Amino acid sequence: MKFIEKKHLKFQSKDSPDHIFKQIKAKVDSYLAKNKLHKYGNILIWLKFFVLVVFLGCAYYSLLHSSSFIQLVISYILFGWIFLVIGINIGHDAAHGCVSGNKKLDNFIFQMIFGLQGLSGYIWQIRHNNSHHIFPNVEGSDTDMEITKMILLNSKQKIYSFHKYQHLYAPFLYMFFSLGWIFYDDFILFFKKEQANLKFGKIPVIEWLKLFLIKITYLFTFLAIPFFSNSFSALTILSAFIIMHFTVSLFLTFTFFISHHVMEVAYVKLAEKSELVTDSWASHQITTTIDFNPESRIANFLFGGFNLHIAHHIFPDVSHIYYPAITRIIRETLEENHVSWYKSFTFFKGISSHLKHLKKTAREIIYEKELSLS
Repeated sequence: MKFIEKKHLKFQSKDSPDHIFKQIKAKVDSYLAKNKLHKYGNILIWLKFFVLVVFLGCAYYSLLHSSSFIQLVISYILFGWIFLVIGINIGHDAAHGCVSGNKKLDNFIFQMIFGLQGLSGYIWQIRHNNSHHIFPNVEGSDTDMEITKMILLNSKQKIYSFHKYQHLYAPFLYMFFSLGWIFYDDFILFFKKEQANLKFGKIPVIEWLKLFLIKITYLFTFLAIPFFSNSFSALTILSAFIIMHFTVSLFLTFTFFISHHVMEVAYVKLAEKSELVTDSWASHQITTTIDFNPESRIANFLFGGFNLHIAHHIFPDVSHIYYPAITRIIRETLEENHVSWYKSFTFFKGISSHLKHLKKTAREIIYEKELSLS
């Protein structure tokens, strides 16, 4: 597989104000060394993995032995949600190679966790690590700003009249996110040669084979086995399966979107004749990202660093186990330098801010287009 960056973007400054990043990094290195830690996951991440897998097994057992539709639906939701939490915690860290420190083992863990949930990790990992993490919220360069034609996040998208109502229909649309990802987007992205700042070459045959094997395994695990293990009709099993996806998708999409696409963060538009991002690397990562519930131990356990997303964007190769301590270092260093880049809110405040952002963005882009045509 070959891919190149379509645009050779670069940040305007390497030293100022990135001297703040040097201070942060020095303190983080000191913290890890003082506590005799490495940047990869410690026993806690393996313990979390074990606990989550045990709960996952219990949920699946309940799913296969449900005696009522209510139990079936609850079991499906718990099974899908715990699997998602494993993906957010362990799969995401493994995609960045910071679970075990062994690249081959981490890649195997990542591919297995994603694959068992019906997702191909191949294209996603390239998009995530080589586009989104380098240029978050940069129009035309961040693949995470290219989610669906139904949601207008940047001025480079085709504008439709219904976009002015996207803040109203977005939650309903998000309910279909995981189903769309598994059964549509995974296939479409294998054919799409240009994605934000990336240009893809020929996809290896083995990845195509893995893609179809993943889908077959997923359908067998999530639909066929439950059908043959219960006395419910195929329609009943399918109904519970879809309800599970609706529920899990809302949790997934808001977890993803409130980290970047809210009122409180910055967006970058590149000038036509310039390939410079006007911020320094550190300030760009922090001002385009936001934390939620940073002091909550429950949030830290469930969201695997997504709630401490600023730390993740500055130190993506460090396990989320250390993000609470790293976040404190980031905040203290910014305060020492009298810089107000750091922002946070609660999960539910983030949902509200995301919907307000959708409303504001759509109206501004539509207005700009109408103004340019007048």
